[in-house]
Amino acid sequence: MKTVAITFAVVSALFISSCKNEDGQADVNFAKSTFESLVRGDSSVASEIDWETLNSLGVPVGPQYIAIKSQPEKDSFKTGFITQFSASFRDSGGSVDSFSNWRAISHDENHTVVTADSANGSLKLTVSERDSQKRLSAMEIVK
Repeated sequence: MKTVAITFAVVSALFISSCKNEDGQADVNFAKSTFESLVRGDSSVASEIDWETLNSLGVPVGPQYIAIKSQPEKDSFKTGFITQFSASFRDSGGSVDSFSNWRAISHDENHTVVTADSANGSLKLTVSERDSQKRLSAMEIVK
């Protein structure tokens, strides 16, 4: 009986850790895909960004977004942010291809921090889950 209980405990622990690793990898894939879409200026990426909490390269974008009252103005803000981010990234000589070694460096039930390396530093992206939906909530460059 003890052998069965120990075996069950070990198998359960392995299964749970496997699920967490899969969740972390799914978040890595989500972060990479969202960042690539943002860099391309793809407006459909707007639904994958947590606008209310977004922090982009040290700028608290969320409060700016929350202060906007009308939905047309919020939509315009989103479009402008995506367009400007994409243009700034390209104008600075940035390339998505310069990032490698995409990985989760921390993961809990509400957030995953994903990082990727480049010659100019590391990109850190935070994927948050709110309202049962994953969204990008922060971007940071660490030199």
